[in-house]
Amino acid sequence: MSFPTGMHRFIFALGFVVLCLIPSIADEWVAPEPVSFHSRGFGFVAEVFPPRSRQNSTEKPVCYFYEVGYPGTAWKIDAKLKWRVPLANDLMPYQAVVSMQGRLVTFDEHGAAGHKNAVAIYSPTGSLVTRYQPDEFIPAADIGKIETSESSRWWTKGAKYYFLESPGRLYIVLSWGKVVEFNLDTGRHKYGPAAEFSDLAKAMAKGDYANEETEIWAISLRFSSITDIMETKVIQGAQDEQQSISHH
Repeated sequence: MSFPTGMHRFIFALGFVVLCLIPSIADEWVAPEPVSFHSRGFGFVAEVFPPRSRQNSTEKPVCYFYEVGYPGTAWKIDAKLKWRVPLANDLMPYQAVVSMQGRLVTFDEHGAAGHKNAVAIYSPTGSLVTRYQPDEFIPAADIGKIETSESSRWWTKGAKYYFLESPGRLYIVLSWGKVVEFNLDTGRHKYGPAAEFSDLAKAMAKGDYANEETEIWAISLRFSSITDIMETKVIQGAQDEQQSISHH
Protein backbone atom coordinates (compact mmCIF):
# COMPACT_ATOMS: atom_id res chain seq x y z
CA MET A 1 0.00 0.00 0.00
CA SER A 2 1.32 3.45 -0.88
CA PHE A 3 0.45 6.75 0.75
CA PRO A 4 0.32 10.19 -0.82
CA THR A 5 3.38 12.31 -0.14
CA GLY A 6 1.38 14.58 2.15
CA MET A 7 0.32 11.59 4.26
CA HIS A 8 3.95 10.46 4.57
CA ARG A 9 4.90 13.89 5.85
CA PHE A 10 2.04 13.91 8.36
CA ILE A 11 2.95 10.46 9.72
CA PHE A 12 6.62 11.43 9.99
CA ALA A 13 5.80 14.67 11.81
CA LEU A 14 3.40 12.91 14.20
CA GLY A 15 5.95 10.20 14.93
CA PHE A 16 8.63 12.80 15.62
CA VAL A 17 6.39 14.65 18.09
CA VAL A 18 5.50 11.43 19.92
CA LEU A 19 9.16 10.39 20.02
CA CYS A 20 10.10 13.70 21.56
CA LEU A 21 7.39 13.50 24.19
CA ILE A 22 7.83 9.92 25.38
CA PRO A 23 11.43 9.45 26.59
CA SER A 24 11.99 12.52 28.73
CA ILE A 25 11.12 16.10 29.52
CA ALA A 26 13.53 18.81 28.43
CA ASP A 27 15.00 20.93 31.20
CA GLU A 28 17.37 23.83 31.64
CA TRP A 29 19.59 24.74 34.58
CA VAL A 30 20.88 28.21 35.38
CA ALA A 31 24.09 28.82 37.32
CA PRO A 32 23.67 28.07 41.04
CA GLU A 33 23.36 30.99 43.44
CA PRO A 34 23.87 31.21 47.23
CA VAL A 35 20.89 29.80 49.08
CA SER A 36 19.81 29.03 52.64
CA PHE A 37 17.72 26.18 54.01
CA HIS A 38 16.11 26.44 57.43
CA SER A 39 14.37 24.28 59.97
CA ARG A 40 10.79 24.70 61.14
CA GLY A 41 10.76 27.85 63.28
CA PHE A 42 14.10 29.08 61.87
CA GLY A 43 16.05 27.66 64.83
CA PHE A 44 18.77 26.39 62.49
CA VAL A 45 19.86 27.79 59.15
CA ALA A 46 22.23 26.30 56.57
CA GLU A 47 23.71 28.86 54.18
CA VAL A 48 25.32 27.31 51.10
CA PHE A 49 27.63 29.19 48.74
CA PRO A 50 28.63 27.74 45.36
CA PRO A 51 32.29 27.41 44.34
CA ARG A 52 34.17 30.61 43.60
CA SER A 53 31.44 32.87 44.96
CA ARG A 54 31.36 35.41 47.76
CA GLN A 55 32.14 33.80 51.13
CA ASN A 56 33.66 30.87 49.22
CA SER A 57 36.82 31.06 47.13
CA THR A 58 37.24 27.26 46.95
CA GLU A 59 36.36 24.71 44.27
CA LYS A 60 33.63 23.05 46.40
CA PRO A 61 30.31 24.36 47.74
CA VAL A 62 30.64 25.53 51.34
CA CYS A 63 27.98 25.44 54.05
CA TYR A 64 27.82 27.80 57.04
CA PHE A 65 25.49 26.22 59.61
CA TYR A 66 23.95 28.52 62.24
CA GLU A 67 21.88 28.18 65.36
CA VAL A 68 19.58 31.19 65.40
CA GLY A 69 17.95 32.83 68.41
CA TYR A 70 14.55 34.47 68.53
CA PRO A 71 14.74 37.83 66.69
CA GLY A 72 12.20 39.65 68.85
CA THR A 73 10.18 42.62 67.65
CA ALA A 74 13.38 44.36 66.57
CA TRP A 75 14.23 41.47 64.20
CA LYS A 76 17.82 41.34 65.40
CA ILE A 77 20.23 38.76 64.02
CA ASP A 78 21.18 36.46 66.89
CA ALA A 79 23.14 33.71 65.15
CA LYS A 80 25.91 31.40 66.32
CA LEU A 81 28.06 29.60 63.77
CA LYS A 82 27.98 25.88 64.60
CA TRP A 83 30.17 24.69 61.75
CA ARG A 84 31.54 25.57 58.33
CA VAL A 85 32.50 22.78 55.92
CA PRO A 86 32.82 22.01 52.22
CA LEU A 87 29.92 19.82 51.13
CA ALA A 88 30.12 16.50 49.29
CA ASN A 89 28.59 17.92 46.11
CA ASP A 90 30.62 18.73 43.03
CA LEU A 91 28.79 21.98 42.30
CA MET A 92 25.87 22.61 44.67
CA PRO A 93 23.13 20.62 46.39
CA TYR A 94 19.81 20.99 44.60
CA GLN A 95 17.71 20.90 47.78
CA ALA A 96 18.06 20.27 51.52
CA VAL A 97 16.11 19.82 54.73
CA VAL A 98 17.14 20.93 58.22
CA SER A 99 15.76 19.39 61.41
CA MET A 100 14.67 21.26 64.53
CA GLN A 101 17.54 19.48 66.31
CA GLY A 102 20.14 20.87 63.90
CA ARG A 103 20.71 18.09 61.36
CA LEU A 104 21.33 18.76 57.67
CA VAL A 105 20.44 16.40 54.82
CA THR A 106 21.04 17.54 51.24
CA PHE A 107 19.45 16.17 48.07
CA ASP A 108 20.93 15.80 44.60
CA GLU A 109 23.38 17.72 42.45
CA HIS A 110 22.45 21.04 40.89
CA GLY A 111 22.20 20.33 37.17
CA ALA A 112 21.79 16.56 37.47
CA ALA A 113 19.23 15.53 40.09
CA GLY A 114 18.69 11.88 40.91
CA HIS A 115 22.19 10.61 40.26
CA LYS A 116 25.24 11.06 42.51
CA ASN A 117 24.83 12.60 45.97
CA ALA A 118 21.06 12.08 45.83
CA VAL A 119 21.15 11.96 49.65
CA ALA A 120 24.00 13.30 51.81
CA ILE A 121 23.65 13.18 55.60
CA TYR A 122 25.75 15.41 57.85
CA SER A 123 26.52 15.03 61.56
CA PRO A 124 25.80 17.69 64.23
CA THR A 125 29.37 18.95 63.69
CA GLY A 126 29.21 18.99 59.90
CA SER A 127 31.09 15.80 59.05
CA LEU A 128 29.69 13.64 56.27
CA VAL A 129 27.91 10.57 57.67
CA THR A 130 27.11 8.96 54.32
CA ARG A 131 25.81 9.65 50.83
CA TYR A 132 23.77 7.65 48.33
CA GLN A 133 22.60 7.42 44.76
CA PRO A 134 18.88 6.58 44.27
CA ASP A 135 19.73 3.10 43.00
CA GLU A 136 21.24 2.33 46.40
CA PHE A 137 18.04 2.90 48.40
CA ILE A 138 15.23 2.47 45.85
CA PRO A 139 14.81 -1.09 44.51
CA ALA A 140 15.24 -1.63 40.78
CA ALA A 141 11.55 -2.59 40.49
CA ASP A 142 10.54 0.92 41.58
CA ILE A 143 13.21 3.01 39.85
CA GLY A 144 10.96 3.17 36.80
CA LYS A 145 8.37 5.07 38.83
CA ILE A 146 10.65 8.11 38.95
CA GLU A 147 9.86 10.93 36.52
CA THR A 148 12.85 11.63 34.28
CA SER A 149 14.11 14.45 32.09
CA GLU A 150 17.12 14.96 29.86
CA SER A 151 19.40 15.65 32.81
CA SER A 152 17.69 14.27 35.89
CA ARG A 153 15.64 11.68 37.72
CA TRP A 154 13.17 13.61 39.86
CA TRP A 155 12.84 11.08 42.65
CA THR A 156 11.82 13.66 45.29
CA LYS A 157 8.99 15.16 43.23
CA GLY A 158 5.83 15.09 45.36
CA ALA A 159 7.71 13.67 48.37
CA LYS A 160 7.03 14.51 52.02
CA TYR A 161 9.66 14.65 54.77
CA TYR A 162 9.59 13.83 58.48
CA PHE A 163 12.35 14.06 61.11
CA LEU A 164 11.97 11.81 64.17
CA GLU A 165 14.18 11.52 67.23
CA SER A 166 15.48 8.73 69.54
CA PRO A 167 17.17 7.69 67.34
CA GLY A 168 17.42 10.52 64.80
CA ARG A 169 15.79 9.52 61.55
CA LEU A 170 14.62 11.11 58.32
CA TYR A 171 11.61 9.58 56.58
CA ILE A 172 10.92 10.38 52.94
CA VAL A 173 7.43 9.47 51.77
CA LEU A 174 7.75 9.08 48.00
CA SER A 175 5.06 10.02 45.50
CA TRP A 176 4.17 6.37 44.80
CA GLY A 177 3.49 5.66 48.48
CA LYS A 178 6.66 3.85 49.53
CA VAL A 179 8.92 5.20 52.30
CA VAL A 180 12.68 5.47 52.76
CA GLU A 181 13.99 5.66 56.32
CA PHE A 182 17.49 7.02 56.94
CA ASN A 183 19.19 6.72 60.32
CA LEU A 184 20.94 10.07 60.76
CA ASP A 185 23.72 8.67 62.96
CA THR A 186 24.63 5.48 61.10
CA GLY A 187 23.38 6.32 57.62
CA ARG A 188 21.63 2.98 57.34
CA HIS A 189 18.43 2.94 55.32
CA LYS A 190 15.25 0.92 54.94
CA TYR A 191 12.69 0.92 52.12
CA GLY A 192 9.11 -0.29 52.28
CA PRO A 193 5.41 0.52 52.50
CA ALA A 194 4.36 3.17 55.03
CA ALA A 195 2.65 0.54 57.17
CA GLU A 196 6.06 -0.89 58.11
CA PHE A 197 7.07 2.32 59.92
CA SER A 198 4.91 2.68 63.03
CA ASP A 199 6.66 5.79 64.39
CA LEU A 200 6.14 7.55 61.08
CA ALA A 201 2.46 6.60 61.09
CA LYS A 202 2.03 8.25 64.50
CA ALA A 203 3.67 11.46 63.24
CA MET A 204 1.58 11.52 60.07
CA ALA A 205 -1.60 10.99 62.11
CA LYS A 206 -1.04 14.38 63.74
CA GLY A 207 -2.01 16.01 60.46
CA ASP A 208 -0.66 19.18 58.89
CA TYR A 209 1.92 21.30 60.71
CA ALA A 210 3.16 18.50 63.00
CA ASN A 211 6.61 19.39 64.32
CA GLU A 212 7.98 16.17 62.85
CA GLU A 213 7.03 17.20 59.33
CA THR A 214 9.48 19.38 57.47
CA GLU A 215 9.72 20.92 54.04
CA ILE A 216 12.41 22.20 51.72
CA TRP A 217 12.37 25.79 52.93
CA ALA A 218 14.85 27.62 50.69
CA ILE A 219 15.66 31.34 50.54
CA SER A 220 17.83 33.02 47.93
CA LEU A 221 20.95 34.72 49.30
CA ARG A 222 21.68 36.59 46.09
CA PHE A 223 21.91 39.93 47.88
CA SER A 224 22.56 39.24 51.59
CA SER A 225 22.97 36.52 54.19
CA ILE A 226 23.66 35.89 57.88
CA THR A 227 27.25 35.15 56.88
CA ASP A 228 27.59 38.55 55.22
CA ILE A 229 26.15 40.29 58.28
CA MET A 230 28.44 38.39 60.66
CA GLU A 231 31.44 39.31 58.53
CA THR A 232 30.41 42.97 58.59
CA LYS A 233 30.12 42.87 62.39
CA VAL A 234 33.64 41.43 62.68
CA ILE A 235 35.05 44.10 60.38
CA GLN A 236 33.19 46.88 62.21
CA GLY A 237 34.36 45.53 65.57
CA ALA A 238 37.98 45.51 64.40
CA GLN A 239 37.65 49.07 63.13
CA ASP A 240 36.07 50.25 66.39
CA GLU A 241 38.87 48.60 68.38
CA GLN A 242 41.51 50.21 66.19
CA GLN A 243 39.91 53.63 66.61
CA SER A 244 39.75 53.14 70.39
CA ILE A 245 43.46 52.28 70.49
CA SER A 246 44.41 55.26 68.35
CA HIS A 247 42.47 57.64 70.61
CA HIS A 248 44.52 56.48 73.57
